[in-house]
Amino acid sequence: MSDFVKYEDTEDIRIITIDRPDKKNAVNEAMLLDICTLIENIENDEKIRSIIITSQGDKVFSAGYDISSNSVNSKEDLLKIHLINYEPGNQQNVSEDKIHPLMKTSQVIMDSSKIIIAAINGHIYGGTLEILLNCDFRFFSDDSVFCMPPAKLGIFYNYNGLKNFINKIGIPNTKKIFLTGEKFDSKDAIQMGLVDFVYNKEKIVEEAIKFAKKISSNAPLSLSSIKKSINVFEKNQEIDQKSYDEIKSSILKAINSNDFLEGQKAFKEKRSPKFSGK
Repeated sequence: MSDFVKYEDTEDIRIITIDRPDKKNAVNEAMLLDICTLIENIENDEKIRSIIITSQGDKVFSAGYDISSNSVNSKEDLLKIHLINYEPGNQQNVSEDKIHPLMKTSQVIMDSSKIIIAAINGHIYGGTLEILLNCDFRFFSDDSVFCMPPAKLGIFYNYNGLKNFINKIGIPNTKKIFLTGEKFDSKDAIQMGLVDFVYNKEKIVEEAIKFAKKISSNAPLSLSSIKKSINVFEKNQEIDQKSYDEIKSSILKAINSNDFLEGQKAFKEKRSPKFSGK
């Protein structure tokens, strides 16, 4: 277990806390795998009924996936995140080592029989937002913002991730978030259906615990069955070969572009990128 992910079991709730304030709680592979383990290892624990995922920090819940980490040093690493294992008819035949922890964490959250609640007590960006979109319920602090910045960084985005947003908030809102790359506030989050509840930051975890206890008072097997049925519907939305090939072609074009290199360089130099469309 890394030093950046902590947990506490209190009565029938497991609270998982992201704690990497020096990096604005940006998550890396090791942290994501820790979160997966903390969810999976209580699957058969009848005492724990629900899970809350939150973070430790002043203003930022998570700056997203740490693209400066060693795990994204090459184009192959990024393709592993955004392309590998999505080919039609092949989703169930991908070896564990080829599934990036970003994708794995989303899947573990969806597959868990426990009710999983995101208590987002600060600003949230990028991949972390996508992961927590898979939680059964999402709480958001009233003074926080969310943002999906790939277009501002010259980065493409994976089909399943976009599908996840479309399923949760619809096509118009997904376009608004991804194509503008702008920051949106808690009012936008509620209006779009991105979150379920908005509270003062100081009360987020407290209110999430109250809600978890309320949900957990229902029949566990019923909760598990209903959750699985809903998630199976989402998972069975697959694309055909022609559409996959078109998406793959657009991703490869983006990753081999000058704009991709410019986006990475600008991020590291902490400046605004100058994109040319080439």
